[in-house]
Amino acid sequence: MTERKHQAWNFWSAFVFFGLVVLMGYLLEKKGIDIKEMSLKEAVVIILASYRMTRILVFEKIFKYFRDMLKRREDLYLVGTINSIITCPWCAGVWVTLTIVIFYYLVPYGVLLVYVLALSGVASIVILFSNVLHMWTEGKQHIHRKSKGSLNG
Repeated sequence: MTERKHQAWNFWSAFVFFGLVVLMGYLLEKKGIDIKEMSLKEAVVIILASYRMTRILVFEKIFKYFRDMLKRREDLYLVGTINSIITCPWCAGVWVTLTIVIFYYLVPYGVLLVYVLALSGVASIVILFSNVLHMWTEGKQHIHRKSKGSLNG
């Protein structure tokens, strides 16, 4: 029965999400903002900020204490649902993106946070590519040393 209740909470959280989307749409309309007129630059900034915040929330040490605290209280159904959301990058990404859009368009000075996260997202992508390039070159050097050693032996 416990698993069934968790599934029900997860199901109802989707309705909460959709309710927030509708509320967000209403508030944007009230402010005279048409989301369909979002520029490519705005979309890229929001994507990068969402990527970075999702990584921070789901994987990085800064939120580990929070994730561990939720995991210990997973038996409380709402807490279990929140835990399910923040430990899944796909689930968290949707909620984070909604939050980023709210900050970008509706929160005074929220655009600053979005830009900081977006720039941080670019930096983390550069680090990722740098690490991949490093591993690739190390692998090539290892193969070269191995083949050179077999020629000499």
